Order: sequence, then structure tokens, then C-alpha cells
Amino acid sequence: MLVRNIKEFKIQTNNKKIICLDCGKKKIGVAVSDEQHKVSMPMQIIERNINYKDTLLKIILDLNIGGILVGLPILKEKKYNKMCQSIQDMTKGIDFFLENNSIKIPIFFWDESYTSIEAEDMSKMLFKSKKIQKKKLDMLAAKVILDDFLSFID
Repeated sequence: MLVRNIKEFKIQTNNKKIICLDCGKKKIGVAVSDEQHKVSMPMQIIERNINYKDTLLKIILDLNIGGILVGLPILKEKKYNKMCQSIQDMTKGIDFFLENNSIKIPIFFWDESYTSIEAEDMSKMLFKSKKIQKKKLDMLAAKVILDDFLSFID
């Protein structure tokens, strides 16, 4: 269920893992927090194909996820662009899919502005190969978004 209030999301995810999604046109970067919301870990990249919702459902069930954080690329003027609308539409589809599978967990949007730059820097520090850097970028971006959120609610 989509949640618009950060306090409500924090209450509903108390002592539960949060999964963070960095959604792109072709891939979705995934990171996950611990139950205490102190540590985040990059997890994987999901190909945005016909089965991506099934893959996401499996992760949610396997890891006992209590909430979903979705990065939203808001412009400097606090305006939404076409990508924001696409991500919001995709998120509504995920919410509907989860509810049809009897999963009711809160979903919250978080501003992901400038996280790609930080993720690129992190990727360069961790991996020498440019090919691997590019391959891991989306899940590192999800980690950066999740870290930003966790530091805000701390």
C-alpha cells in the first residue's frame, strides 16, 4: 500500500527489513536494510522484464521484507518529470501485484536526486573493471538511496 507520510512508513516498518528499489527503464537495482535500520546492503539487479514482479515477490517473501522504498528522480525545482511518472506507475503496478498475492506492505517514495553520482564514485572505488562498475551501478544506487533514507530517519 502506498504511504505518503514518512512517520507512518517508519512506524509500519519498525523492526522490519526495508527493500529499496532504484528503478530504471531496463533494470531495477535492489538494496536491503537490517531490521534495526542501521545497515544497508546492495543486493542484486532485477531485469525489468515480464517476470520482474515475480522476482521481487520472491525476494520480499524470502527476506521477510516489511516495507519498500522506491527512489524517485525529482528535479531541482521539486517537479516531477516523465521518469517520475513512469516509476510511480510501475510502483502502483507492483502494489497491485503484491495485494493480489496477499502481501500488504507499505511503499514509500524517496528523492533519489544525485545518488547516481555517489553510486558511480562508490563503484569506481570497489571495482577496477569499467564493465563491472556499470553492471553493479544500479544496486549501488539503491544502497545509496537507502542509506540516505536511513540516515534521515535515524
